[in-house]
Amino acid sequence: MPYDIVEKHHHPKYPRLALLLTTASKNWLARTYLNGRLRYKSTSTPSLTTAFRIGAEWYAEEVRAAQAEEKRHPDQPKSQWAMSAMFESFVGTLNPRKAAEATRQWGPIKGFWAHHDIRRVSPKVFRQFYAKRREHDIGNHTLHKDITLVRQILKHAAEEELIEHLPFIPRIGKIAHNPRKWLTPEEWKHLQAVSRQRIKDAENIRTKKQRQDCHDFMTFMVHSMMRVDEVRHLTFGDCVLGKNKQGHDILIVNVRVSKTGPRPNVVCLVGAAAVFKRRQTPQTKPTDRIFSTLTRDAFRSLLTAANLYEDGNGNTRNLKALRATGISFRILDGANVVLIANNSGTSINSISNFYAKYLRGTDDVDALTTIKPLRRKP
Repeated sequence: MPYDIVEKHHHPKYPRLALLLTTASKNWLARTYLNGRLRYKSTSTPSLTTAFRIGAEWYAEEVRAAQAEEKRHPDQPKSQWAMSAMFESFVGTLNPRKAAEATRQWGPIKGFWAHHDIRRVSPKVFRQFYAKRREHDIGNHTLHKDITLVRQILKHAAEEELIEHLPFIPRIGKIAHNPRKWLTPEEWKHLQAVSRQRIKDAENIRTKKQRQDCHDFMTFMVHSMMRVDEVRHLTFGDCVLGKNKQGHDILIVNVRVSKTGPRPNVVCLVGAAAVFKRRQTPQTKPTDRIFSTLTRDAFRSLLTAANLYEDGNGNTRNLKALRATGISFRILDGANVVLIANNSGTSINSISNFYAKYLRGTDDVDALTTIKPLRRKP
């Protein structure tokens, strides 16, 4: 919504008609919800009394038109109360990126929820949904994501005062942690060595470029601790080169696209700085992306060639394992865990449960066994 609501009044005769005073205009704005979407009408007057009269006339015309449409299509559901209509209204409040993600999540569950009346969603309906999804071997983790979207849709309905309160949502069950298997320092060195050799052995220029792009991408991931989508959306203008106290090159990044929101001043290590300098040319524009092509398939081929596609538990690795690797390396280097969490856009709890889940005492025996002398009081 491109404006903020300063004042809001409901019409005494039509509870679903609201008069809004916004920061965008001195005149009152009439708003209602019919046939699955929000409708607006400027009253062109700063007088609330006059706005009530104009808004009521407009609302009555809209209702008559909606009733006439319903008579022409009697087989259609009562769309203003259908979950599908409420989803469309909810998506309209999101930015394009979040709207696309919500639409993707809605696809698998649309068949169950689309024609449900938002006023009759109950714990029983949720249990029926759980049972239906589990028929397709859907686990609790995915179910939790499904219910999060459903709850957002119902919350939107409550905000629009179409339902009085959110229904009780039964517990889904325990959600098992699914931590990413990191690459140990030895595995990481081996992967880099195999990658360099594959670049040298490339049959043609196109394959050589693909493998070099993959090598640069995985290096940037480990040395930045960023998410895959965050790195893919980075432009040259988002990055600034710098140096630390030891004189090593570092990269300061402004993360604009992230599932946790913008994150300025992200510090990346020397490997990311080297990739940035290598990929920048005199013709590079600030708006150009550092990585303009996808490297998912190339990275899978590299993991297979290095015999690292599966971890010790039989789970397959992908690009997301590189973020876990970068975070684990920084922990082993002795960096402050709070700084690591803030820099990588996550929490200490998430680091413990997911990214550093596979770290063991044997990964840094000296750090655990070195005894420092206690400071004596003077």
